Amino acid sequence: MLAFVRRNQVLLASFLCVLFSLLILSAAARGRLQRDPIGPLLLELMRPLQIGAQATVAKLKEIQHRYGTFRGLASENERLRGRITELEAERNRLLEVEATSLRLRDLLELRSQLPAGSVTAAVIGNSASTWFHSFVLDKGSADGVLKGMAVVSPVGAAGQVVAVTSRSAKVLLVTDPHSGVDVIVQRSRARGIVSGSLDSAPIMKYVKRSEDIQEGDRLITSGLDGTFPKGLLVGTVAKVRKKSFGLFQYVEVALAVDPSRIEEVLVVSPEIIQPKK
Repeated sequence: MLAFVRRNQVLLASFLCVLFSLLILSAAARGRLQRDPIGPLLLELMRPLQIGAQATVAKLKEIQHRYGTFRGLASENERLRGRITELEAERNRLLEVEATSLRLRDLLELRSQLPAGSVTAAVIGNSASTWFHSFVLDKGSADGVLKGMAVVSPVGAAGQVVAVTSRSAKVLLVTDPHSGVDVIVQRSRARGIVSGSLDSAPIMKYVKRSEDIQEGDRLITSGLDGTFPKGLLVGTVAKVRKKSFGLFQYVEVALAVDPSRIEEVLVVSPEIIQPKK
């Protein structure tokens, strides 16, 4: 008997449950069932499941809402990033326009002090050679630029035109070792030649040992070289050293014009320019 029950315990349990359910239904149909012993028990058993189900549904709705909000925020962030990029580009463009306007204003101020004949030009190329310091302008003989004309910026002398085509010109810079600008010390009136150097900063050559020259002295064009008019700033004395022998002093120069930063210049003939005061 016990072996039979063990072998068929699932079937017997199912049969008893079905029989018990039929008895309850039969009693309820005949009106004999006054109390429902199963209903409250089922309700009590189902209550945690219902609470869990409601909590799960609420959590799912919250997750769905958050996901929708997140997608909206992500889309808004992407739009704002694009707008920031546009505004940054516009800001950079306006800053460049402002910088260009300031440079051109300085050139116009310098040009207003010159008689007719000076030419405004833009730098369109730089020399890549370590042996020659030069750049190329976008103006040439068709615009009135001639070989030998001086090239200046609002802060001082920049170089000399050494080659010209109809629409461009090559400028030898004052930093080039082959250049030479005749200058005088504004304070003591001592003379010399400012030239570039291959192994150091630009120097002032041929300054006699007896000349009075000090660090910080301003060097201006003398007007005696036939290229640059008198009175243009070339640079300042950065270092002075008198050797124990020789006729000349060693004078290192800090140029007023940094050729790598020049974008626009004036090209002028020495006979038409008046020095800026």
